[in-house]
Amino acid sequence: MSIGAHPSFNDPENFGRKRINLSSVEIEKLIEDQYNILQSIAQQNEVSVSHIKPHGALNNMACEDIELATVIAKTIYKINKDLIYLVPTGSKMEVSAKKLGMKVACEIFADRNYEDDGNLVSRKKNTALIIDPVKAQEHVLKMVKNQALNCLSGKQIPCEIDSVCIHGDNLSSLSTAIKVRENLKINKLSLLPLDELRKFR
Repeated sequence: MSIGAHPSFNDPENFGRKRINLSSVEIEKLIEDQYNILQSIAQQNEVSVSHIKPHGALNNMACEDIELATVIAKTIYKINKDLIYLVPTGSKMEVSAKKLGMKVACEIFADRNYEDDGNLVSRKKNTALIIDPVKAQEHVLKMVKNQALNCLSGKQIPCEIDSVCIHGDNLSSLSTAIKVRENLKINKLSLLPLDELRKFR
């Protein structure tokens, strides 16, 4: 089991998906505070947080902005240099984390489409989501086998893939998770907790 903190803007009304401009100090504080809350709960149950992955708009903004990505990376490294930093593959977040020599796991999205620059299609567009579990499982398998992002245009972008994200707030989320997992296992791909991946041993 690998437990991860998923810090976001303090914006529950929009589920952390509204872009908010904060100072570096404010970004650092929100990450530390949200990590500490989860770490306290984990330790009460005799386990520890093993990774951090920014959520929603904070994550999307850091994908595009190297300065924000660097602030987040440095904050996580300061909290604990042994934490795994879970980042969207090919993003500015991956670049900044690797410059710091962090433990980096690269993630793809099962239920989201990609633009030609490797960023997610905006949720404002009707092509943003993949809600059909069968299409999602095909989307993931193709990316994992090719080690490349599937862009909506058909373009393929080579990348590293360690993890698959499935959003939990879609009606088809559970079915998608089951389909994706079963399809990966059928195709003889091993599924492990992040902290048990070979690259982190």
